[in-house]
Amino acid sequence: MPSPWKDGVCARLGGGPDTGAGWKQILGRVNSYADLDPALLGRVEELIDFVAAPG
Repeated sequence: MPSPWKDGVCARLGGGPDTGAGWKQILGRVNSYADLDPALLGRVEELIDFVAAPG
């Protein structure tokens, strides 16, 4: 059974079992889109466009 994606991200980044604390740590290290790898940023923008596209 696949794990929830936030749990998976935290596990891949070496976080512990507390997903909330892991995400706070991740968010504390990102100040803007400039902090993201350009390839990742492109994928994030594609995802936003996909989920925000009108029905």
